[in-house]
Amino acid sequence: MSSPTPHGESSQPNATSTSSLESLATRLDASVSPTSFLNDLFAPLLPPPLPSSQRPTPPALPPVDQSLQDLLTRLTMLSQDTAGEIETVMGDVGRTVPRLGYDLQFMRESASGLAVGLGMVQERVARQADWEPVEKKGKKEDESEAVKTYRALEKLTHLDKLKGRLESARDTLREAESWSTLESEITTLIGEKEYAKAGQRLAEANRSMVVFKNVPAEWEERKRLLVSLGDELERAAGEALREALRKGDEGLEQVRGFWEVFEDMDRDDEFRKWYFNEKGRGVLDLWKGAVLEEGAVEASRFTTFLPQFYSLLLQTLTSELSSIPLVFPPDQAPSTLTAFFQSTLDALHPPFSNRLSSVADHHGDAALGELVKSWEATVELGKGVQGLVDKIFFNTQGGLLSGGLEVDSPSPLATTSPNALVSPNNHRRSPSHAVGMARTNSHTKRHHSISRRFSRAPTASFDTSSPGTVDDAWETTLYEPFLDWQSSYPSLEARYLSVELEKVASVWAREGRRDGKSVVGEMVKRGEGIWEKAREAGERCSAFTLGYGARGLVEAVNMSLKKVYDDQRRYLLDLAKSQAAAHSKDKGDELDFEGGLEDWASFQTGLHVLEACKRLAEKLAHVEEELGRTISEYGSNLGAKRESWGVEKKATWGAVSLLQQSTLNTAELHTLVSSPTSPLFPQSRASLTTTIQSCQENLQSTILLPLLSQLSTYPTLSVWQKEPAKSKSGFDLPEFSLSPTGVISRVSEGLLDLLRVFEVYGKEEGVGWSLGTLPFTPPGSHPSGLGEAPTLENIQTTWLSSLSLSLLSHFTSTILPGISTLSAPGQAQLKEDLGYLENAVRALDVEWEELGIWEKGVGLDEAGWRGAMKEVRDGKEKEKERREAGKAEEILRRIGRMRGWRLV
Repeated sequence: MSSPTPHGESSQPNATSTSSLESLATRLDASVSPTSFLNDLFAPLLPPPLPSSQRPTPPALPPVDQSLQDLLTRLTMLSQDTAGEIETVMGDVGRTVPRLGYDLQFMRESASGLAVGLGMVQERVARQADWEPVEKKGKKEDESEAVKTYRALEKLTHLDKLKGRLESARDTLREAESWSTLESEITTLIGEKEYAKAGQRLAEANRSMVVFKNVPAEWEERKRLLVSLGDELERAAGEALREALRKGDEGLEQVRGFWEVFEDMDRDDEFRKWYFNEKGRGVLDLWKGAVLEEGAVEASRFTTFLPQFYSLLLQTLTSELSSIPLVFPPDQAPSTLTAFFQSTLDALHPPFSNRLSSVADHHGDAALGELVKSWEATVELGKGVQGLVDKIFFNTQGGLLSGGLEVDSPSPLATTSPNALVSPNNHRRSPSHAVGMARTNSHTKRHHSISRRFSRAPTASFDTSSPGTVDDAWETTLYEPFLDWQSSYPSLEARYLSVELEKVASVWAREGRRDGKSVVGEMVKRGEGIWEKAREAGERCSAFTLGYGARGLVEAVNMSLKKVYDDQRRYLLDLAKSQAAAHSKDKGDELDFEGGLEDWASFQTGLHVLEACKRLAEKLAHVEEELGRTISEYGSNLGAKRESWGVEKKATWGAVSLLQQSTLNTAELHTLVSSPTSPLFPQSRASLTTTIQSCQENLQSTILLPLLSQLSTYPTLSVWQKEPAKSKSGFDLPEFSLSPTGVISRVSEGLLDLLRVFEVYGKEEGVGWSLGTLPFTPPGSHPSGLGEAPTLENIQTTWLSSLSLSLLSHFTSTILPGISTLSAPGQAQLKEDLGYLENAVRALDVEWEELGIWEKGVGLDEAGWRGAMKEVRDGKEKEKERREAGKAEEILRRIGRMRGWRLV
């Protein structure tokens, strides 16, 4: 360390101690500890030590403090520089290390190649040394120790290889020699019921088949022998297996032994057939022995028997939860359980689909109800089976534990092909072998204790929601018989609704025809029954098709309701005609407005029918809204995926998967579910609207019946042919102050009297509803739905206008054209009547264009008439006036025929 600085000079350390960062870093590295580094650095700033007798002098603190600050600054800079250098070095190392690995690998490969090359050179040199001529050496020299060692090792290698080949040939010859006694040995073992030894002997014989692979004739002969002996052993072992299975739990150890016998023969599938046939015998016998009669009592029907059958089947599967893992490998237990279930369904005789078809054929149009009951029972069975599969999967998830080996994470069962019965981890041998090779570890895994086969590794985990853990072919077998019927759901629902509605209609017909308010009650009651059937149809669609039949549901309900409304309309029209005829017979053509309309049955019935129509429309709107919400909820099923399909759903995933592949899953269905149309039942609404219009027209006919009866005599009045009065001198005498005919007077007064009718009945519920459907009401002038109720004044005005226009339409289109001849006095009288009638309807704020045309035309003389005809014809050339001109021309032609005028 440099000498200390005198107190009179700078207070900082000298330049050689702190002026450069390099020297500072060097000092820091050379120091033993930070304390020694600081003491060494600041020693020049401290006072020199004094003898113990003198009083110590305190050091000057300001220079020390300033030096500390300078040191801190330099240390900070040194730290930053060091960090930067470290980052640079790390970057260089990161870039260099991958290349270094490649270089090392290249060096390793090069070294290996060099070693091989050196070995070859050494071998070549040794061989040359062995065969070098003796005469060239002059004198035989002793061989080196390396050459002797190499030659000895080479000879030993040759002898060892020769020994191995000879032993292999000996074993092969022994195996081939054993074929001469194979058949007798197997027969003896079968006779002694040593099925396990027989299976092992067949496996050994199968391994020796390789000896004959180059001799096709020998190969085929021994192959046939193996197949024959295997079949014989299978028959004998199968019968013994059946007896062991009938012992129940006591025979499980024997059954497990038979599994190993079949496994040695590579006949696992055959073992399963024997096992499944015996275990499912009770279920199959119940199905085959069932006597079902659809037309008999309910207890013998298929839908009553099916839940009982499913209950026994589920009980059988439940009992196998403990048996299957004790017989089969644990990793195959879930797939074995589903294979047992599937094989049992496949073995049903008669097939399930045949019985389902028989039920549908027997019930005809009403088959859907029985199909839905069968489907619901099947869905419940599917959920029960899925629960059992999940349970056995969980119980056997840990697999085998042997030899102290702990399985940390057992591999889950993967989804296999529909025909596979085991997991992919259990590789199958080639089917070309009659009997498969016995696995080399068969003896090591054969004798595990039963209690350990259920053990699960402590770290094993199980996720019940994991998709694809077990083959789902059993679901296809279970649900597929219903798929064709589900695809035909639209027609099935339409036919079923037709039958149900016929029942409702027949009950209504048996109760006879009613009058007045009873008609309303019956119509509403029948409507309630119909809408209940529509709601039931929605429930059937949800249960039977899981919503995939929504389109067919809408069509079926729509057309069924339309048919009902059409039938009701015909019934109401027939009822109105019969009441009108009875009223006409009893009271003639009189209409007693003074006494009121309480006794006017047709009018009262019409009012009540309109009230019933309103309730029907309200109910229809409610049903549309309710079914629309139900259909919108189907969207979760349409876009469902297996991984998101939970156990809380109505059916297992297999049912949904089949429906997604059916003809029901269309683009139109998705459009309907995502955005239901409004209205949902357009044909039904149109039919109901037509019914309402018919009821309103019928009510108007009832009201106008007395007036129309008066008008019926109008064309035959004698005044139309009346000749002009003549004076004594023979001149025509004009008539002054004509009065309207009695018919027109009474009709006009009757129209005005209708004001009183609607003052009394305008508050009726049916009268003030659906004003927009009244005859001659401009479109859009009144809402036709169930909106805000109109005012009493609006009701009166609309009805009076519609009634007046209906009467005037009948008058101008039917009554007036009925006048055959019109004389001059008749023309004057008709003009007077038309003017009087026009004034009367104007008082009701009603105008009828054709009435004005008739009035103007009747008032024309022949010259004026011809001019009007010419003007009308000219007006027809303009598109805008064509329709009006057509009406005017027709009316003027009729007037001309009445007057006897002809166009030239």
